Amino acid sequence: MDTDKHLLYKLSKLGLQEACKGPKRTGSQVQKVQPPGSQMRRPNHSTSKQASQQHSKDQKSGNKQTPSAFKAAESHSKPAIKAHYHPTVHPAHQAPGGARFQRKISHSKSGPKEAQDESVRPKSTGPKGGQHPRQPQQLSKHVQKRSETICVKDRIKHRDQSEPCRINPMIYGSQPNLLDIARESNTANGTQRQQRPRGRPPFRQGKGKNYVQITSGNDSQQHHQGPWTPWKRGNAHQRQDTKPAAKESRKPNHLEPATLDNEELMQLEAMAPVDIVIKLASPISGLKEFLKQENTEKNLIASFLKILSATFNCKSNRHSLHYLLDLIKKSMFLKITLPTFIMSAKTEVLPEAHLDTSRYLGYTLKLLCQLITVYPASAFVDVSLLATLVQSTSNYLQSIGFPVSEETGKSLEDLHQMVAFLQKRQQDGNLKSDTYTYFVKPEGNEFRHISIYPTYDDIHLIDKPFVRPNIINEEYPDTATYLDIQFRLLREDFVRPLREGISNLLSCNQNNLQKQKIDDIRIYFNAQVLGPLCTHTGVFYQVKFNKKSLKSIQWESSKRLLYGSFLCLSKDNFETMLFATVEYRNVQELRNGIVTLRFTEGSRLDLVDVKSTDSFLMVETTAYFEAYRHVLEGFKQIRDDEIPFQKYIVQCQTDIAAPKYLKHTYQSYTLEPLSYSKNFNLFDFAKWPSKERLQFDDSQIRAVQTALTKELAIIQGPPGTGKTFLGLKIVSVLLSNIGIWQSFTGSPILVVCYTNHALDQFLEGISTFLETGLVRVGGRSDSKILAGFTMHALRKQDSFRKSLPKYMKCMYPMLIEEREAIQLKIESLAVSLEASAKGILKLCILSKYIQPNHLKSLQVGSQYNPSKRYDILEWLKVASAHEFYFATKVTQQQSKEEDWDETASSVTEGDLGNLGDLIEEGVDDDELINVTVEAELIQAERMIDEDDQQKQLQNARARRAAMENQFLAFNPKEDAPPLKSQSKNQDGGEWQVTKESMAKMKRMIKHQLQLTDIMSEDEATPRLNIWDLDLVDRWRLYRLWLSKYQVEIKYGILKYEQEYQEIVNRLAELRTQEEIMILRQSKVVGMTTTGAAKYRNLLQDIQPKIVIVEEAAEVLEAHIITTLSSACEHLILIGDHQQLRPSATVYELARKFNLEVSLFERLIRMDVPFVRLDYQHRMRPEIATLITPHIYDKLKNTESVKKYENIKGISTNLYFIEHQEPEDKIKEGKSFQNSHEAHFVKLLCEYFIQQEYKPSQITILTTYSGQLFCLKDIMPKRIFDGVKVCVVDKYQGEENDIVILSLVRSNKQGVVGFLRIPNRVCVALSRAKKGFYCIGNMGMLAKQVPLWANIVRSLRETNNIGPSLRLCCQNHPGTDALVSSAQDFSQVPKGGCLVPCDFSLKCGHKCTLPCHPFDPMHEEYRCPGPCQVKCTVGHPCPKPCWQPCGNCKVKVEQVVPRCGHQQQVPCHVDPKVFRCQEPCERTLDCSHQCLRHCGEECTVKCPRRVELVQPCGHKRMVQCHQREEAEAEPCRAICGAPLSCDHPCAAHCFECSGLPFHAVCTVPCVRPLPCSHPCTTICGSVCPPCAQPCGNRCPHGRCPSSCGAPCRPCREPCIWACPHAKCTRLCHEPCDRAPCDLPCDLTLDCGHPCIGLCGEPCPDKCRVCHVEEVTEIFFGGEDDPETRFLQLQDCRHIFAVKEFDTLMQQSEADDSSASKLHLCPKCLTPIHNNVRYGTVIKKVLAKIERRKVKTMGDEEELRCRRACLEKFLEEKEELNEYYLQETQCLQFQLQESNTNLHKLSTLGHKINLLSKVANLKSEGKELGVSHRSRMQVEINLVTKKITKNRSQFTSQELEDIEREITKLKQQNKLYLSQNSIPKQWDLFDSSPQPFLKPPPSLTEDAKYKAWKQEQINKLMSKYADLI
Repeated sequence: MDTDKHLLYKLSKLGLQEACKGPKRTGSQVQKVQPPGSQMRRPNHSTSKQASQQHSKDQKSGNKQTPSAFKAAESHSKPAIKAHYHPTVHPAHQAPGGARFQRKISHSKSGPKEAQDESVRPKSTGPKGGQHPRQPQQLSKHVQKRSETICVKDRIKHRDQSEPCRINPMIYGSQPNLLDIARESNTANGTQRQQRPRGRPPFRQGKGKNYVQITSGNDSQQHHQGPWTPWKRGNAHQRQDTKPAAKESRKPNHLEPATLDNEELMQLEAMAPVDIVIKLASPISGLKEFLKQENTEKNLIASFLKILSATFNCKSNRHSLHYLLDLIKKSMFLKITLPTFIMSAKTEVLPEAHLDTSRYLGYTLKLLCQLITVYPASAFVDVSLLATLVQSTSNYLQSIGFPVSEETGKSLEDLHQMVAFLQKRQQDGNLKSDTYTYFVKPEGNEFRHISIYPTYDDIHLIDKPFVRPNIINEEYPDTATYLDIQFRLLREDFVRPLREGISNLLSCNQNNLQKQKIDDIRIYFNAQVLGPLCTHTGVFYQVKFNKKSLKSIQWESSKRLLYGSFLCLSKDNFETMLFATVEYRNVQELRNGIVTLRFTEGSRLDLVDVKSTDSFLMVETTAYFEAYRHVLEGFKQIRDDEIPFQKYIVQCQTDIAAPKYLKHTYQSYTLEPLSYSKNFNLFDFAKWPSKERLQFDDSQIRAVQTALTKELAIIQGPPGTGKTFLGLKIVSVLLSNIGIWQSFTGSPILVVCYTNHALDQFLEGISTFLETGLVRVGGRSDSKILAGFTMHALRKQDSFRKSLPKYMKCMYPMLIEEREAIQLKIESLAVSLEASAKGILKLCILSKYIQPNHLKSLQVGSQYNPSKRYDILEWLKVASAHEFYFATKVTQQQSKEEDWDETASSVTEGDLGNLGDLIEEGVDDDELINVTVEAELIQAERMIDEDDQQKQLQNARARRAAMENQFLAFNPKEDAPPLKSQSKNQDGGEWQVTKESMAKMKRMIKHQLQLTDIMSEDEATPRLNIWDLDLVDRWRLYRLWLSKYQVEIKYGILKYEQEYQEIVNRLAELRTQEEIMILRQSKVVGMTTTGAAKYRNLLQDIQPKIVIVEEAAEVLEAHIITTLSSACEHLILIGDHQQLRPSATVYELARKFNLEVSLFERLIRMDVPFVRLDYQHRMRPEIATLITPHIYDKLKNTESVKKYENIKGISTNLYFIEHQEPEDKIKEGKSFQNSHEAHFVKLLCEYFIQQEYKPSQITILTTYSGQLFCLKDIMPKRIFDGVKVCVVDKYQGEENDIVILSLVRSNKQGVVGFLRIPNRVCVALSRAKKGFYCIGNMGMLAKQVPLWANIVRSLRETNNIGPSLRLCCQNHPGTDALVSSAQDFSQVPKGGCLVPCDFSLKCGHKCTLPCHPFDPMHEEYRCPGPCQVKCTVGHPCPKPCWQPCGNCKVKVEQVVPRCGHQQQVPCHVDPKVFRCQEPCERTLDCSHQCLRHCGEECTVKCPRRVELVQPCGHKRMVQCHQREEAEAEPCRAICGAPLSCDHPCAAHCFECSGLPFHAVCTVPCVRPLPCSHPCTTICGSVCPPCAQPCGNRCPHGRCPSSCGAPCRPCREPCIWACPHAKCTRLCHEPCDRAPCDLPCDLTLDCGHPCIGLCGEPCPDKCRVCHVEEVTEIFFGGEDDPETRFLQLQDCRHIFAVKEFDTLMQQSEADDSSASKLHLCPKCLTPIHNNVRYGTVIKKVLAKIERRKVKTMGDEEELRCRRACLEKFLEEKEELNEYYLQETQCLQFQLQESNTNLHKLSTLGHKINLLSKVANLKSEGKELGVSHRSRMQVEINLVTKKITKNRSQFTSQELEDIEREITKLKQQNKLYLSQNSIPKQWDLFDSSPQPFLKPPPSLTEDAKYKAWKQEQINKLMSKYADLI
């Protein structure tokens, strides 16, 4: 006992930081496993020290995994979501665990001031060391200061401590918050929900985990329940500030949490486990408050544990259960309350108490096992200690005679094993995360431990998998074997196509993969994973793939990438793989190569390692994975004893018992829906009403009796026997006896159908006798009748929403708000990540990842750039790269067209006449018929959820698109702005950036972003001035910053994705709970088999007793088994196994392993009793003979089918048309088409329509989808609209009056494909009621398939088969036509015959059509004859007879009374109202003639173009009415003034006229540099050193420096040697040997002698093999057989040696080229490397090196010049006084290490000019205010020009600046002289002096500068004596 008390004392002090895992644990081991932040905290913090500790704790726990790049973003987001009571609180104080700190602040207005101060008071030491209370105002500042510290802590942490932590506002600005960007973008684009409030009112104060209660004035918590009024969704800060706190206290808007007392726990105990989980997870359940209590009553703890243990076996709501476990794991309940409760057993004395303790220990062990299973890492310490306490208590109870139960002992043993296992993992360092499963499967090969998803071993399988065939001819040994076989077969059916497809893919030629065709899979190349998209059902990813090889795919009809298809992505030959399913299919996106996927959970974790440049090979398997997944998961959950009807399904017993619910109630049954029969014995068939009374035949009444009295009923219904009709009758009887079989908890009838269409038909029938209680699960119903019975509609009903419990109502807004908050974070991170791969990020986004010295260098380099947006672009040479901007002048023709467009847009209606006559109206092509596409049907069957995925994805894309540009400094999707100097040319024409240059720039940026060459940190750190890096290294450094940024973003996305998915899963469970409530109150529930598999857990909760499966023979056995719950007592299977079978993916598994054998068929094979319906009610007897006796041995016809009328226009009601026309193979897929059959079927269908059959009475069936689309392309909608065109497999259960069947297959090989399967043949031949017509190669079918041979034999006996079909004219009996091809239908052009109709019409004309059976009275006929009606004047109507005549439009010459002009006026128009069309002769006020017609009002705005001469002399053309506005505009013509370089100024006129400087000349410099490279600078500047890579090289290597930098001389020995001479000098020195002129004696590879000289590289050309190239005449002697040749190494051109020697000697003697490299005469390539002329080349290179040194400067010269400039800066006090910041920048640039004379010269110019301007400022101190302001304006212009970021000054700029400074000096002296003479100044200042007054605007007068200089000269001469 003392030991236990001591243990409890340690628990209360240490908070479970020491774990007792066994007697051998040491103290060091215990300390090692302490989790960070696990120390216990008291509920209240009264000291500032505790508050500080709490804040530090919250930071560690709340922000541990958050990317530091976005900590500020999170900090800004949380107040907007949660901090609704105190806007100054920093979010760091609101982290998990810090809610109490927040509550203190939020209650500051209502609680005592002392409590408020104490809760947040930091230590503050006064002058005497005492503590003083902080004022509330100081609190806000303190919190804000802490907030700023937290936001930049990571940035400071990575800085060098010696570096100042300066942040340049020009670089950072206000650093953008990603979440703020997202909110602003959403608000701007209207994507927030304020415009469309949700139908469900949001829960305003339930803010997730930080739920805060409002307190009253006395600091007591009062809870109120107010109305659920939705608040507007705007900015969160606006929401919290829109109403004062007082109003909020008067109108509380939150729900009061419950108290978990005895009464509440008793209510919970009475609830179902699924309901308990949801209620406890609610924010008002009171669970959080209960877990915080320290002194909880023992009976409450015991009850809570009992209730909690009941939820652990719940198969639904697992995510909500995990949420509860997480709350318990982090609570005081687990750390204090539960240990105390366990140890309290030792203080009990009553035996009853010991017995209770023994029982509740079992509940405790269940909780501990669940905790350590779900959270093995984070719950390990607490659970291990509690396990020790439970063991101690168990030992104590056993010692006093109360041993625990055997089950509890087993649980305790299992828990110890789990703890020991995890302890070992922890000691090995492998216990790190809760996301991994540490408790692996036990030994053995039990199928429940097999992964549902494919594994590496599955894909790279060597041995065949363990798969056994489905046993169909005998019973199964046991249930375990049955489940194992079904599971493995189904999984292999899914995995094998993927495995074999990948195996074939890897065995193919990897270099030619795109041309390979593999049957099992579909391949997509170059797949790239794009960013995530957040939807209501989870996080999806878009994947982009190469679409070039898929251009021929018809995506509308293709089965590629259907919803639910399974995909595998790999980039390393499938050594590692990512798995995903298609979540959304959009045809337009597929055409663009984009598909939306959902990655599996394991693959989603691996996405962190995926780079944006990674390219995957993506393969698709055709299997619908979702159906497999749900069924396989269901199998793993089924226990062997949970399968109902095992004695029939597994043991195949033939004695079927009655349903269990009928044991005591069978005598009170009623057949009221069928006949008035109440309270009779159901099993006494003799007392049943007669079949005539029930209106059944013999087989139908047997089927009903079997269905109602047997717990397993099997009903086979051949085609047309009324399976659906009978099923509805059975359901109606069951519903009439609902009191017999329905349980008190609600147990509806479950109806399962294979297709949506069949389900809709069945439920529509039920709705006729069931008004309420019918539920259709799944959102893919097209039935309008069932619209109100869908789950979606029922959930939206107001009555249902009002009936929801409060705990469910309040969960939605809480979870939705949490989901939206995380969604905003994910999308912000995702957009920034995706944007980083598309374009160049803004500097403020990357600043955290840039080293401080690099950031400072960027800051200085771009500080004076006026275009702040392009700071990083300039560094990357994107914004100022002239090579990407090639100006193209707009042609005169284009200008004229633009002028015309401008005129047309500005004139009013009527100025240009009737333009409508010039517009041709195009005629749209005839629309084609809509066909039922197989791919669409498959997609519809797969999609079950009601959520509108398309809308959600569109919203997600819109949110992301709105945010993208917030991150990018340059987006390649947008055009880069042209430079200002390029906007206009000299003639006023526009200059544009060409598409080619823009495309080139975009390609360059895309290429650079895709490169993987990244500068290392070690290489980047020494670089001080990153502006000195060349372009390649700049991009490498940028990619370094980018990589660090992307890695951090990816981990942030992964973290938030996990949180988002958890909330989405909880919302889904909440929705499922609502559905369970609806289903429990229902009577009939309908689902498809796919839906039943998906909602299996839901079915297990509602436990339907009666299950009816329609089309059961088409459903895989595994699907039916997982649909059945253990509570099922009655199963009715309706179907026909002789029609369509279940479809399997793998043919071998279907055939050889019996996977295609359904449960329905297997039980019939095993002689389980069944009933077959014998009477068909659909087909006329001759059609029924097609399947009887060939498929069914007996099938009788009812009397109704014998009374059908004959088909009109055809001699027979049944006919097969034979042909031998070959089929067509389709490129995509395995389908086929037959164009001969397609055209015949089309015209036959049209013929039936001409016989006045409605299109809806006709169905065209085909056996292949390829034929389906062939028919679609030739059937116009205007004729065939309403005709049903479908493939046979999708027409199961359907019927129509007339069916036309196209069999398609016809080939020489005799391959018949699907037509060999009797089941499909049965469906195809049994769909028609009155007329059936089939076309195909019947001879081939009869040879290959015995079934077809029998059918053809029967058809020949009845003359219902032949090469031609006989058509009969209804109007002319005896006139027949034989048709065997489409051309033969020309005999019946209108459905009759070729005899003219000649029917007399009412108009007097006769019908011109040939004989037609339709419209016999010609009521719809349109007579094409000429109209015989005349107008009042006598003009005949020109229209056809059938058209209304209308007004007479014949034009008659008339005189218009208003103007007297003669006009051609339409006959029906009065001349008085006619508008004269003569040109208007009136003159406008502007003296121009009106452009309109005479009969129209004159134009208001004259559109004539006139010439406008501006004050500057430039001319421009404007519209007349715009003349006044144009005169006021500045002149935008090109200045054109000659610059010092003689080039014209390219700036605008108004820019130069208002400024003292002309623009810099932008003409490229054409001077060649010493290295022969062209200068890349602009005209007028000193040519800088060449920046291109150096071209100098020798045999020992290549110079690594830039071309303008001095090369390091090679110190290696010269290698020039031959047998006759050898050079003895170093490589860089001129050679001391003469060239050898002897021929080379070597032989080339071709076998011919070398044509070169001895000791030199042999030319790669041969005189024999390359005779034309070698003997090409250039110098004149090349064709001489004795000529020797040399080959230049730089360009590989060949020259004759003798002549080339002469050329080199002449070039060497030329002084002008002595310092330039010699050039190749053919291509002008500089000759850098040639051994023969090495001496000459080295001499030239030596001269070039001396020029480089002179240009760059030696170290001594650079040091002296730098020192002089630095000294000059120090001595010039005026510079520091007026231009301190600029001076500091200049000093920094002077200190750079990698400088040269060129840079120092530019800095010297800047310093000198800036010094002169500073002197001007200094001298201007004594000026008056007006003079000083005038001087300041002009000085600022000069300063801006000087300090502009530049590489050098042009001569024009220096000249302009010097001239302007001189002028300002003179002007300054003049102003000073005026100040020195008061009288003169008074006179000067008071008089108007118009000659000194400048123009009102600097842009109005182009001669302003000349005028100004003239006035200054006048003043200087006037006051010369004073100056």
